[in-house]
Amino acid sequence: MTADALDLAAARLEEIRAEEESLRSELQQQVEEFGFTPPRADKSKRLLGTFYQFTLTVGLTTEVKDAEVEKIRGVCPDALFKRLFKTVTRYKLADGATLALADRLPEGAPRNLRMLFSKAVETKETAPRLRVEKMADECVTSSP
Repeated sequence: MTADALDLAAARLEEIRAEEESLRSELQQQVEEFGFTPPRADKSKRLLGTFYQFTLTVGLTTEVKDAEVEKIRGVCPDALFKRLFKTVTRYKLADGATLALADRLPEGAPRNLRMLFSKAVETKETAPRLRVEKMADECVTSSP
C-alpha cells in the first residue's frame, strides 16, 4: 500500500468506528427505553428484533481497600475476619460477605465493624455493555 492508500484506509476505519459508536448509542437508548428485564437478570434489559436480540447489561465492580481491611483485622476475631475476607496477595471478599452480614454479627464482633467494612469495600457500577446476538437465520423469500 502507498502512504496515500494507508491514510485512506485509516480514515475509513475512523469513519466506521464513529458510525459503530453512533449505532451502538442509538441501540442502547432503544433498549433502555423499550427493553424488558429478562428472567433472573435484574441488571439487564433486552429488546427483541426479528433476527437479533439486544441485551444491555450494567455490572458492578468491587474494590477492597487493603488499609481499611487491616483495621478490621486488628479489631476482629480471626474466625469472623475469615468470614468477611480471605487473605491472598491482596484482600478479596469472602464468599457471601456483604454489608448485610454486619447486621447479624455474632458475639465478639466489634461494634464499629459495619462502618469499618463500608470504608474497606467500595462497590461501583460499570459502564453498560450492549450485546447483539443473531437469533435465527434470515428468511429469504423469492417472488415469482
